[in-house]
Amino acid sequence: MKWKVAFFGLLAINMVIVVSLLCLILQPSSTKLPTPKAVKGATFLVHSSKEDVNILLNDYLKEKTKNSSLSYRVWIDDRVYVASQVPLFSRNVDLTVSFVPKIVKGGNLELRDPDLSLGEWQLPVNYTLSYLQKHAKLPDEVMIEPDAHRIYIDLANIQLKNGYRITAKEFDLEHDKIVFALTVPVK
Repeated sequence: MKWKVAFFGLLAINMVIVVSLLCLILQPSSTKLPTPKAVKGATFLVHSSKEDVNILLNDYLKEKTKNSSLSYRVWIDDRVYVASQVPLFSRNVDLTVSFVPKIVKGGNLELRDPDLSLGEWQLPVNYTLSYLQKHAKLPDEVMIEPDAHRIYIDLANIQLKNGYRITAKEFDLEHDKIVFALTVPVK
């Protein structure tokens, strides 16, 4: 008779644990993504290549991060790459992170499926993204979310010169086809 009480007690404990885990997993993310600002104006589709986007991207980042202690560079090839050097045992060691880009709501970009390496070592995603989040001076429109294993780029709220806005329409790296919508505001 004691084994029945122990069995049902253990079953109840297991049910509570499973229900608790399901509640935690199924809760929505606490990260609030910004709402794109509505801009009235003329919209043009801009077709580009990876090479042209690399030039524009690094020029923008150079301006935004000129006072940062951690320098990095970004380039687009078969994936989106971010490279930097981190001090380790009085030496600078290469840190490389690559992502698969995906267009999300509002024409913004999400960089997912990170592949991380420090020198020749593969690193845990959470650790490296947390390090980048703490030490890399990023534009306000770039949000690193270590727990979600992604970087969110709020293109719709990046204000270019003269108030121009840009959103992503197509990001096909395999065929070197990148399309943006450029909105020129009118008064």
